[in-house]
Amino acid sequence: MAAKARNRTTRGQTASAHHTSLVARMAQSILPGDTPLSRQQLNEAAHFLIDVAQTRKPHSPAIAVESAAEGHRYTRIAIVNRDMPFLVDSVAATISAHGLAIDRLIHPVIDLSRNDDGTLKAINGKTGAGSHRESLIYMETARIDARQRRELSRALASTLADVRASVDDWPQMQAAMDEDAAVLGKSEGADLLHWLNGGRLTQLGHCIVTRDRKRTKPLGICRTSGKELLSNETLQRAIERFGADGRGVRAPLILKANVIAQVHRRVPCDILIVPRVADGRVTSLSLHAGLWTSAALATPPSQVPRLREALDAILKHRNLAPESHDAKALVHALTMLPHDLLVSFPFTDVERIAGTMMSLGDRPRPRLAIVNAALDRHLFAFAWLPRDMVSTAVREEVQNMLMEASGGTVLDWSLSVEGGAMALWRFMLDVRGTGQAVDEAPLDAHFQAMLRGWCEAVEAELTGLGEEPGRAAALAARYAEAFPVAARARYGATEAARDVQRLRQVAKQAAERRWTRDVRLYHLEGDPPEQLRLKIYQHGGHLPLSDAVPALENFGFRVLTEIPTSLDGGAIGAIHDFTLSLGGTDCAADLLARAATIENAIRAVLNNKATSDPFNRLVTQASLDAGQTDGMRAIYRYLRQTGTNFTLDTAVNALVQAGTVTHGLIRLFHALHDPAIKPSAREDMADTARRAISAGLAKVDAINDDRLLRAYHAVIEACERTNAFAPAAREALVIKLDSSRLDWLPRPLPWREVFVYAQRMEGIHLRAGPVARGGIRWSDRRDDFRTEILGLMKAQRVKNAVIVPTGAKGGFYPKMLPDPAVDREAWAAEGQASYELFIRALLSITDNIVDGKVVHPQDVVIRDKDDPYFVVAADKGTARFSDVANAIAEARDFWLDDAFASGGSHG
Repeated sequence: MAAKARNRTTRGQTASAHHTSLVARMAQSILPGDTPLSRQQLNEAAHFLIDVAQTRKPHSPAIAVESAAEGHRYTRIAIVNRDMPFLVDSVAATISAHGLAIDRLIHPVIDLSRNDDGTLKAINGKTGAGSHRESLIYMETARIDARQRRELSRALASTLADVRASVDDWPQMQAAMDEDAAVLGKSEGADLLHWLNGGRLTQLGHCIVTRDRKRTKPLGICRTSGKELLSNETLQRAIERFGADGRGVRAPLILKANVIAQVHRRVPCDILIVPRVADGRVTSLSLHAGLWTSAALATPPSQVPRLREALDAILKHRNLAPESHDAKALVHALTMLPHDLLVSFPFTDVERIAGTMMSLGDRPRPRLAIVNAALDRHLFAFAWLPRDMVSTAVREEVQNMLMEASGGTVLDWSLSVEGGAMALWRFMLDVRGTGQAVDEAPLDAHFQAMLRGWCEAVEAELTGLGEEPGRAAALAARYAEAFPVAARARYGATEAARDVQRLRQVAKQAAERRWTRDVRLYHLEGDPPEQLRLKIYQHGGHLPLSDAVPALENFGFRVLTEIPTSLDGGAIGAIHDFTLSLGGTDCAADLLARAATIENAIRAVLNNKATSDPFNRLVTQASLDAGQTDGMRAIYRYLRQTGTNFTLDTAVNALVQAGTVTHGLIRLFHALHDPAIKPSAREDMADTARRAISAGLAKVDAINDDRLLRAYHAVIEACERTNAFAPAAREALVIKLDSSRLDWLPRPLPWREVFVYAQRMEGIHLRAGPVARGGIRWSDRRDDFRTEILGLMKAQRVKNAVIVPTGAKGGFYPKMLPDPAVDREAWAAEGQASYELFIRALLSITDNIVDGKVVHPQDVVIRDKDDPYFVVAADKGTARFSDVANAIAEARDFWLDDAFASGGSHG
């Protein structure tokens, strides 16, 4: 312990002595544009750097990544290495690749003397015996945690190993390239290798790969990196492309690697492949990895081997004089395009890309061109656009379009902006294994539509959808600009135009206080047949998922994903895009064929205009519309009131599975009650429906399902009147039944009963005879109010035994009552509103007497005799409602006028 303490003391004294010498060197290294350091900050940085420099093993860097002392919100990095090219730019690129910005960088290069064990001996004023130039790098970044510091330290060590290997092996890699140039003989390929080897290629690695894929003689990053430059599959395809004798394609074959260089610039490495031939056969491949220098990329095309060959060929093919305007435009285009790609392209692609750029010089406009790289590993896309439209959002939109079309991923992109009006984006995509052919024409059209102006594009699409031009412009001005960039990229102008139309419709309906939500079903190309998409349009604000997901599940859908799009923060609407999985054997195409019907049903539910329960599966899985579904729901609710014990799921499943019976029941109901059907045809249509029902029932195996379906049939046969085809059905559905035809009903049997079903309330009215009277009760028994009312009717019949009117009783159950403990007035108001609805519904199927003659209600088929006698009285919960009932009767000119309801202010 004492020895360790003495060692720490000695190191501390040595570090202190070196510190004073280093502070001055660091101060001199601070560039004019950098933020100056205070004396204390400079001392702390120097101490940190000296501590790291105290010991550095030969041929290795010393690296430290530490959080600053308490109170400082940054991480400091120190790197000490033998001075060599590419250190600072490689290290900075590595730090940037980890998502960190370098807040401070100081880089003195100093002559240091070290002992044999690597410990620092002296900081020298100049290089002398025993001293070496070393690079000391000090950096500060945002504060990162311990795990991130470890990851960054490992990445920096890997980068510095690649830098050291590339620098140390540079002479050998140059010799290998010269050797390959000699192998190629007198050719453009050999000239290209010689030209690159003259300091125009930052050489990073080299290796020989034999036909059996063994790597030999690795140099540079090929001996330090664990990543292979090219996969075995690519190497095999390269051998096949060269052919048996190496003459299949011109050498070198030039590719881009998926390996990102860690030296100098973090971009994909350029790979030059030269076949080695022995005895007339390719025995191995010589792989060179490197990066074109900036000087090489800016070299005039007439001086770049292969590129000069392409220039001459295009001039000849287009018959252009060297001094002509077009020839100069061609040279300019080839100069501005990336040389590292052009030398790898076939002549036809070079001419096409250069020609496209030439045309844009005279007529600037958005254009997109694509080139498939050698061996079909990569796709290169060139996107020209007005320079003032360049933005990260647009670039990401273009990238997404390219990835979707190719199935690939973007490996690299670059941007060049000339002095003119246009900018050029270049994208490199990895398309290995995708197998997707990419058609340039539709991509170019999409790109142009994307950039011609979003609002203009949406406006054009709205016009195409039939909107008058002036209206299309107004709609685009209001809505299109509010679409977020991500939504524009995801959906495009055509889909956005459809959305705008729906959003406008929602806004109009909201202004009229009708509904605030709309829906649209759709399907994208490539979507699985068992999936469907649904957009819900919300006016003002956002749609709570709890409002949508349960409702959609009640239609038999399973919600897979939801993508919300807010327009202007929701101020002018929001779009919720759902991906739905269909139930059972449903197919998206079948549902889309009935899209309008399904959309109407979903819209009604989401706007609280219809009930949300599993009966809505009949819309999607039994091909019923919303009105027919509501009829089936109403009959089920009546059956439950009569004491049957069928669960809701049992009823829905039976109706879905026995589709023939269900549709037969619907057709029978229409045949008996649709006023549009001619009386002469009514019975024949009814008999046809009955035969379909019987045939369907014969195929039903489950006893409970059979009982339920027969009960449905019995109710429809017993129905004497309904308002289902009259306007009144929009607020409540009414069925008048001959109770004697329903054999499961408990005794005593009413002479007739009327069941009222609405989303807001349910009710029943029972009469012991044609002339009967009795009160209307506000019931609190949701599932058995008929039992309650039946008992009351029986009692009323006994009371009325000695007078002409026999007993009757009615009752209703409000389903949307607020909590009276919270708002008693609202509770009372809802009760009265339900009562009023009940009275209106009962009167909608009741005969009237006008000028002494019985008049039947409009749009109601009469299957019984004249039945104008209908009176009501007050009862529990309705003592104050008689005047309300009389007012309703008077408004309808009902023949009893204010005698309709007893117990009011008129007696």
